[in-house]
Amino acid sequence: MRKRKELYEESQKHGKGVKILHELCAYTPKEVYHLLNNNSRVKNWFFIIGNHYYPNPSKKVLLLYPCSTVKPFWKSRLYKALNKTLEEFSKYRKYIHLVTISEPFGLIPEEFYGEKGENYNWDDEWYDVPGLFEWWVKKHKLPYEKEYLEKSIEIIAKNVSKYLYKTKNVYKERIAFVRTYSSSLKQKDDHTHRRIIEAASKISGVKVKILPPKRIVKRIVDKKGRFAWDMYGVAHPDAQKYLKRVLEQVIKREFCSRFS
Repeated sequence: MRKRKELYEESQKHGKGVKILHELCAYTPKEVYHLLNNNSRVKNWFFIIGNHYYPNPSKKVLLLYPCSTVKPFWKSRLYKALNKTLEEFSKYRKYIHLVTISEPFGLIPEEFYGEKGENYNWDDEWYDVPGLFEWWVKKHKLPYEKEYLEKSIEIIAKNVSKYLYKTKNVYKERIAFVRTYSSSLKQKDDHTHRRIIEAASKISGVKVKILPPKRIVKRIVDKKGRFAWDMYGVAHPDAQKYLKRVLEQVIKREFCSRFS
């Protein structure tokens, strides 16, 4: 109990003006698995996104982007970097649908960002779920049960797949911009966002382009060192430059003639 109290005190520090709920904290794969199966907030959210929520039909590019340790995530360095990139697209921004990929909630569309989203109040829903990350769990000398890692990824992926399938005729392009490789240029089991999206794409039969590619990660590591990628990930300026080029290509290919 003392260990968990200390971990929860650490979790509370991640909330910037919001409270992290004790019931929405999970520090091992087994805890994450039980959270996904038993927590009413998480299960209700899966039901909302899977059955009731539909994006505005004007949205033509799905951009999946990782959640952050900082909550709310839209106040994090990760999202400030992204917003700076998206500001470059002015009139085409309305066609890009930003959706956060999250453990444990699966998908959180940008319409729900802000202290009071348009359709749902996130004031008291904040969470800290590092329990699927091997490095974090072992750092805190907790049990890392890969069986529950796999089960947790499967549950989230199935819920994400429902959204991909029901919106297959909405989006023209689907891009996931997540941590694809480690700074050692390996794909790890605890790169959960990548693994969730890969599994969801396979289940739904809907293709999602998962970026950045290995060459971009290698370029950042070679240029700035492994620490730069470990610390910044897709928020790194060079990663954001790459994302900007990708979005420019998508817009030019799919939308300029149609919406100019």
